[in-house]
Amino acid sequence: MGPDAGNRYSYTPAGAKMYSTFGIEGTTYEIGYDCVRELLDGRISGKVFIDFGCGTGRSTAFLKELGAGYVYGVDHDQNMIDLALATNLDGAEFLFIADTIPLPDESVDGAVSLTVFVEIRTIDAMRRACSEVARVLRRGSLFIVMSISPMAFGHIFRNFGYPATERLHSGAITSAIVAAPGGQFSIDDTYWTEDDYRGALSQAGFTVAAIDYPRPRDISAWATDEATVPPFIVIKAIK
Repeated sequence: MGPDAGNRYSYTPAGAKMYSTFGIEGTTYEIGYDCVRELLDGRISGKVFIDFGCGTGRSTAFLKELGAGYVYGVDHDQNMIDLALATNLDGAEFLFIADTIPLPDESVDGAVSLTVFVEIRTIDAMRRACSEVARVLRRGSLFIVMSISPMAFGHIFRNFGYPATERLHSGAITSAIVAAPGGQFSIDDTYWTEDDYRGALSQAGFTVAAIDYPRPRDISAWATDEATVPPFIVIKAIK
């Protein structure tokens, strides 16, 4: 596993397979997904959505379960797309992309990007990603970004953690240890601040309507750092 030609994180076939064993319920990710679910409530039924950075299809299936009429799952990692295609998910299409989403301007009703921006290495690349999502969204559409909270670095959660505790700066790369049902593996993540995310979205033409750092519904159910530190930042942006 390592960077691809665009300096984005890339998974080996074995790494992608391990990542595909993740569900949502009972994982650290459920905390962020619950927040995303609330933001989409009443705004997704029958709509066409983009899942930007769909990985192996977990987040695409999540959108379908919430009632999306059709979902385009797009990702730059062919190993991830291959596993997503194998799910044969009804009402969804999985597409490999380099830099451009192969859809017309203003052709979709909403978009999400869930734990993807933490794998983007430069501010310019983040801005380009936001601009491309903005291009395919209709006016007034929602774009929800869920990424790793800037407060999460240096903490250990149920399903991932950042053992290094050094002070980080925007764009710094640090190792994450991921604990999936299929095995434990290490990936490189990028530290970004709230202002970094807000700035990239704003420069792409989005209005940042809300920013949340969701917490577990039941603090007592967590013996790891979810009980005291929010693992995710969730941003609601509108084109």
